[in-house]
Amino acid sequence: MPVRIAKAPDSEITQAYLAVMEVLLVDDHPLIHEIMPAVLRKAFGEVEIIAANDLESAFQRLAHHKAPDFALLDLVLPGHAALDTLRRFRWKFSEVPVVVLSSIDDAATVRVARGMGVVGYLPKTLGPAQMVEALRKIAAGENYFPSPAPDK
Repeated sequence: MPVRIAKAPDSEITQAYLAVMEVLLVDDHPLIHEIMPAVLRKAFGEVEIIAANDLESAFQRLAHHKAPDFALLDLVLPGHAALDTLRRFRWKFSEVPVVVLSSIDDAATVRVARGMGVVGYLPKTLGPAQMVEALRKIAAGENYFPSPAPDK
């Protein structure tokens, strides 16, 4: 299921392409709030980012405004831990596509998150170019999940 049509070919500009993508960024780290807008702009061009520092702020925003094109959700937020964060978000707002953006990148967590219906999982260890490529895939309707780490 496509999250949003990416860039239109120059010869086919239509109203659908002129809509600005809206992303809800839910993370408690100021550095992520500073860096991700540039990554999102590089991936999608014009984009509106709605920032929330915790799950409750995200819930308030979603309860009173239209749903964003997708949510970038950190799994470790104040008062919530790992998959509990994702469970609560999916339970309250199951219609919002979720892309996990997390420092937790073990295979079991990624597998469970995938089973909970997230459209992508971006480890915070990805470089900017990899993150841009992953976001573009997700916006084109593909999924993105990190490859499992090789056995040591």
